[in-house]
Amino acid sequence: MHFVCIGALLFGLNAFMRPIAVPPSAARIVVTEDDLRQLAGLWQVQWGRAPTSDELRRLVEEQVREEVLIREALAAGLERQDILVRRRLAALAGSEADAGPPPQPSDAVLRAFYEASRESFSVPADLTLTQLYFSDRTRNGRSKEEAIQARDALSGRGVSDPAAASLGDPSEFPVRLEAQTPEELAALFGQPFAAVASRLPVGSWQGPVPSLGGWHLVFIEAATPGPPPAFETVREAVLQSWQQQWRDERQRQAYAAMRARYSVALPPSLAGGVAP
Repeated sequence: MHFVCIGALLFGLNAFMRPIAVPPSAARIVVTEDDLRQLAGLWQVQWGRAPTSDELRRLVEEQVREEVLIREALAAGLERQDILVRRRLAALAGSEADAGPPPQPSDAVLRAFYEASRESFSVPADLTLTQLYFSDRTRNGRSKEEAIQARDALSGRGVSDPAAASLGDPSEFPVRLEAQTPEELAALFGQPFAAVASRLPVGSWQGPVPSLGGWHLVFIEAATPGPPPAFETVREAVLQSWQQQWRDERQRQAYAAMRARYSVALPPSLAGGVAP
C-alpha cells in the first residue's frame, strides 16, 4: 500500500489541477474479494491481528486513492513502462495541490484560529504515573513480548491491583512518579518514553513504551494540563498550523475533483462502500 518516496516527480503538478480526459475504460476502479484478502493479510502481518471492518474500509480507501493518482498520471502522459512510476506517485499523494505558498493571514484570522484550537498549543500536561519495567538483559531479548503479555493480563485492572506488583523487573527507575513534566520524564527514561507517555490515556495500563534497555507498561493516574500560552508567545506555531490546514484543504479538494472522475466497484462483502 505504501511505497518509499524516491526521486522527483516526472511531471508538473499543475497537470493534476486541470481536468484530464480519462478514457471511459479507465474510469472504473474494481476492488475484488482477492484485493480485500490481500489487504487484510498485509495488515495481519504488520499488526498481528485481522483488521476491523472500519480499518479494512480505510485500507480500501487508500488503495482507491493510489489507483486514482496512478491513472491520472498516465492520462497526463507519464511513461507507462517506467517501473518507478508508482513509487514516485507516492510523493504526489502529499503534494498534488501544492500550487504555491500559502497566503499570509491577518492577526485577526490567526487569533480566531488560535481561540478555536487553543488546546493544540497548550503546554504539555504534567503526568502522575506508575510504570513497570521489562529489561532486555534480564529477559534475553523478550522484554517487549513479555510486556505485551503482562499488559493483556492487567487489562481492566487498576494501578493498585496486586497482580501488577508481581510483574516487571527491579530497576533504578522509580515505580511511581508524581506531576512529572515531559522534560523530567525525558531526563529519566529518554525522549521516546516521554513522547509516548504524553499521548497515553488516563486510567488504564498502556504500552509497551520504550526506554534505554527495555520496555515499560505505564498507567497514567492523572494528567494536569499547564496554563494556555498567550497568543503572542505561540504566534509562529499558530501561523504554521493555519498554513498546514490550508494546504490540507487544498489537497483534499484537489483529490476530490480527481476522485469524482471515477466510479468504484466494490465486492458485496464490503457493505456500505467507501468514502469518496
